[in-house]
Order: sequence, then C-alpha cells, then structure tokens
Amino acid sequence: MNIILLEDEEYTRRFLKKLVLEHPLVENVIDTPSGKEAVRLAKESKPDIALLDIELSPEENINGIEVAKLISIFSPETHFVFITGYSKYAIDSFAVHPYDYILKPINKDKAMDIIGNLVAKVTNKAVVPRKTPDKISVKVSNEIFLINPTEILFIEKLEKRTQIHTNSDVFKITQNLNELENKLEDNFLRVHKSFIVNLDKISKIKEISSRSYEIGFEKCNKVALMSRYKFEEHKDKFTPS
Repeated sequence: MNIILLEDEEYTRRFLKKLVLEHPLVENVIDTPSGKEAVRLAKESKPDIALLDIELSPEENINGIEVAKLISIFSPETHFVFITGYSKYAIDSFAVHPYDYILKPINKDKAMDIIGNLVAKVTNKAVVPRKTPDKISVKVSNEIFLINPTEILFIEKLEKRTQIHTNSDVFKITQNLNELENKLEDNFLRVHKSFIVNLDKISKIKEISSRSYEIGFEKCNKVALMSRYKFEEHKDKFTPS
C-alpha cells in the first residue's frame, strides 16, 4: 500500500505520516508540503491513496482539490481523502469522488478509522480473483473464430493487419489493437505501440538495445518487443522482488 501525503503544515504532516505508517499494510508514505511536487510524485508512484490538504499556502497557486483532479487524470485508481478544517469545499471536491475527509484539528482515532477502512477496501479490491475470461470472437476472411484468451501469447500489429499468436496458430485479423485491448482482462498489457502481451505466458525479458526489450514466451520461439518507456512504466511487474 503506497500513499502520498500532501500537507503544508510541518507538524501536522509529520504527525499524519507517523500515524499512517502504524498501519501494518502501509509500506510507504511519500510526504510533501507542495501541491506541484505531490502531482510529480504521484506520476512516478501511482499511489493507492492520496491524503491531500485542501488549503495550501498562497504561493502554491493550487489547492488540494486541484491536485486531486490532476492526479486522477493519470492515476484513476487512486483514492482521495481530503484534510481540511472547513466544510465549504465539499461540493467542489465531489468532482474527484473523495472517499472521506479528515477534519482539523485532527482526532487520532477518527483519522485511523478512516485510513484503516480505506486501506481494507483497497486491499480487498486488490485480491479479488480475476473472473474466468470469456472467449473473444475474431473474423479471419469469411470465418469467425472463438479464441480463449488464456491461449494467447501476444498480439502484434503488422502493417495493416493484426496477428494473434497462440502456441499452435496465428490468426490474421483486421481488428486493431485498441479494440482487442478493450476486450481483454488485466493480465494483458500493452508493452509497445505494436504489441500486447499475456503476462501469464512470459518466460523471459531481454534488453536488446538502449530503447527496447525482447519478450520471450513459454514453449515458444516467438518474441514480442517492449519499449523502454513501457518497461519503466510497468517495471514493478517485471523486476524481481
């Protein structure tokens, strides 16, 4: 569980950070007094939860609600809790669907209840088993094939055609990668402008240049490409723990 904490009052920030870190499922709290810095840090870490002070110093030219709106653009799964001494911001904050508010002066027990409940909610959501994927239908010439996604190794865009690679077949279709990406479960990942891969089928990743990686698959000599940008974006899925 990773958390961003934005609070421009140093004592309150230290107090809240210590409080949040007491929760056994919280691994990391990144704290900052700056709204702009909070946005930058959230871009890097994609936090599970953002605790945001609404009222920041005038020099910031931004408040916590505006910070939340920016974070939600690139990290839509982040849950927001606002820290405030005023209720006048409630209507404005609905735009980012906050989970709750921590009111100043901060009551330790109430704050821990809010944080604990939200951590439990996020954790339970994270461990929900994936449902068994439905077969996807693809048209090849005058035939329609029903493919079980668990059999797919990767999908490749090759000139004007899209190719679905399995261990036994290659299906050449006209559907584009965006259409297929919307049909597939979260174990499929877009790793390149021309490749979607099945994370469950990857056997190795090899760096082949300063700009790209080669992905190998189980019981197969076929490979897919991954850009360095995508590797950096999703390296938590590939690097050893």
